Amino acid sequence: MMKLTDNMKDAINVPRALMASVDLSAPFRQGVFLIGHPKKFASSFVSMLKSFGSEKAYNQVISDIYQKQTYELMRENKLAITRPNGKLSQGEESFMSNFAEKIPGLGRLVKASDRAYSAFLNKLRADVFEELYLKAKDLGIDTGGNVTKDIANFVNTATGRGEFMGPLSGLNRNPEIINGIFFSPKLMASRLNLLNPVYYAKLDPFVRKEALKSLLTFAGTGLTITTLASLGGAEVEADPRSTDFGKIIVGNTRYDPWGGF
Repeated sequence: MMKLTDNMKDAINVPRALMASVDLSAPFRQGVFLIGHPKKFASSFVSMLKSFGSEKAYNQVISDIYQKQTYELMRENKLAITRPNGKLSQGEESFMSNFAEKIPGLGRLVKASDRAYSAFLNKLRADVFEELYLKAKDLGIDTGGNVTKDIANFVNTATGRGEFMGPLSGLNRNPEIINGIFFSPKLMASRLNLLNPVYYAKLDPFVRKEALKSLLTFAGTGLTITTLASLGGAEVEADPRSTDFGKIIVGNTRYDPWGGF
């Protein structure tokens, strides 16, 4: 029965894995909130492209993470380091299906896309976690309390691995099933949290400051892009009642610089 249940969870996630393949959208979907860390973002972007074409390159990315001086802290504080082809709940939401990678022909593209997603997000999470942790140490902040835990929490949330809060917390259970119903429930949760003042209020003051800096940088970047697009002649939907609110409209195509926010 356990095997049958696991197979059912895997099967219901196949369509989404196929839809998410090849687009390499992790940087400007899950990772866009951390665009305020340009060096880390760019480095992770390069690793993503290399990992798409080479499993060896992906293994090197993961090996480098394991060798970081802060890796044990990442594990202790539950930073999300995902693993393709493993337990479904340990993979990225877009590729929470091992069956999809076994489809003749298409399976190779799904597997390559899974590697690329995992490489980008794992490296970005690990690099930003280490950067914030070392910054806190340099400032003389005691990292033995909730600081390190909150850093991991924020980095997870900022890269699409959010946890539902309050009355919705029950959705955090059975992620494989929920993931088959909603396209990316953890990504949805991360968006809700990052737009919720209560989330920031609960963070350690150091982490709260860094999170708000990321929020302001992200918002400023999005406003700059949409303003330049408008000045360039494109239509930008300004009506908050519209499903295209904040998007750039060119003909029948919508460009969303907000990564789903």
